[in-house]
Amino acid sequence: MESIQNNQNLASLDYLTGLVNRRGIYEYYASLDKKSLIHAMFIDIDNFKRVNDIYGHSIGDKLLICISQLISENTRSFAARMGGDEYVVLFDASCSEESIIDISERMLTGMQTLDFRKDILSLVSLSIGIVMNQSVSQQLDDILAKCDAAMYQAKYDGKNRYTIYKEFEKTIEINRNIELEMEDALANGEFEVYFQPKVNMITTDLYGAEALSRWIHPADGIRPPDTYIPLFEKNGFISKLDMYIYEEVCRIKSTWSGNAYAHIPVSVNMSRLHLYDRQFPDKLITIANKYNISPTELEIEITESIFIKDSSEMICMVNRLRAQGFLVSIDDFGSGFSALNLLKDLPVDTIKLDKEFLHESANISRGKKVIRNVISMCRDLKMNVVTEGIETKEQIDFITSCGCPIAQGFYYAPPLPPDGFAKFAQEYSKNSHQSHSFSLNGSLLSSDGLLKGEFHGKGFAFQQGIFKDSLSLYFPGGSYEENTVLIPESTLFNDSYTISMWIKPKVLHSWSCAAYIKLVFLQLFHRPGKVCLTAAFVIPGM
Repeated sequence: MESIQNNQNLASLDYLTGLVNRRGIYEYYASLDKKSLIHAMFIDIDNFKRVNDIYGHSIGDKLLICISQLISENTRSFAARMGGDEYVVLFDASCSEESIIDISERMLTGMQTLDFRKDILSLVSLSIGIVMNQSVSQQLDDILAKCDAAMYQAKYDGKNRYTIYKEFEKTIEINRNIELEMEDALANGEFEVYFQPKVNMITTDLYGAEALSRWIHPADGIRPPDTYIPLFEKNGFISKLDMYIYEEVCRIKSTWSGNAYAHIPVSVNMSRLHLYDRQFPDKLITIANKYNISPTELEIEITESIFIKDSSEMICMVNRLRAQGFLVSIDDFGSGFSALNLLKDLPVDTIKLDKEFLHESANISRGKKVIRNVISMCRDLKMNVVTEGIETKEQIDFITSCGCPIAQGFYYAPPLPPDGFAKFAQEYSKNSHQSHSFSLNGSLLSSDGLLKGEFHGKGFAFQQGIFKDSLSLYFPGGSYEENTVLIPESTLFNDSYTISMWIKPKVLHSWSCAAYIKLVFLQLFHRPGKVCLTAAFVIPGM
């Protein structure tokens, strides 16, 4: 009998830390007087998975043992390791709220002075959720749900802190109502897709859009994502919502056929829950094929933090998505611990700079240098860059000067319902990317016959080009603005343009001008005279 009793005791203990395990705390709770009251504390180690990923599970286990000792020494009550990096402590109701708060603060401070590697301690902290004066007559799961919710509120508020449940009872009640409504809301089509435009800041052309969900509640009206997305990510419902929004995007895109914006790429956010499903890319393809949408017009957005936590698995999934033709972007880049070194391994198409990264860094000299270099590095790695949160002309001037032309933000438009986006897209798709070519087939007439250049000078000749079946124009040398060809200014139809030509100099001088642009306009205030702006494209001497 004694051996059986010892085995039962061992079964209730955590093998690593020596604390009571999940089974042990339920057995203890069942032994309490149902008329008594208790306090409960839920403790989670912030960023613990990063320790395992970076330093290995052996170091992670040693850290768990060290933190378990910290909890035992400070609480001196019934403490249990629930699994992973989560702990629960039950207190007798005779312990005052002031004492519970004092214990929490001692543990938060004690994390900084643990006898452990300082580089690892700099990564981790504690988030603590507390619930007071709970009757033992209720289920332990109900009590733990309350302090778990308070703990997540502590994480949401910035981690390394404690939160008492009573301060958030209203939030918990709202969340419970949301969970009761969410399945029916999805079935009834209450979730709608809004589109926030992505705009080329130089040409003001529509570049693409991001699809965002809005819950159109029959009683509350529009519910913004931050009121339900965090809860859905926690309870797993986000996976259903993601796929619903993705299919809605495909359906709506199919209605754009014939419009100038019909084939713009639309990005859709995806939770990490999908990224462990090997069938995920095939599921996306099936839905896209259903609406005859090319995967090259769909971009899958994955948040930066997911790559940092599970880089190898995520890189594998990104490769599989891109192999199916999808575009892939990293969302919220710069919002957390940006692993710049990871960029060399990420096979993504686009980096989206987080709006907080922009707002916090763009007003200080060092921050501007960081943004400029991040953009430059991404471009060197052949990645597109989109800056989120653009709200002012000053931000546009700065970001475009850094080499990023694409923006998303309220300066151009907030997220718009489908009809509002269609109106915006129609207006911002008018700047067609037309081109003008001059074949040089005996004249300066453009290939479409709409434009004609003018000779200024003498000695010009149409000749054989430098490639087979190509033609060319011979320019004789001359002094400044002598022997030039004037191309109509209407060829420069917007703020961004490219002039393409092949040049074969007969003689190289110390300075030779191949082409220059001369804009002539009247000065302001009706003053006489003209102002000339010139930009030269030169061939340097030998």
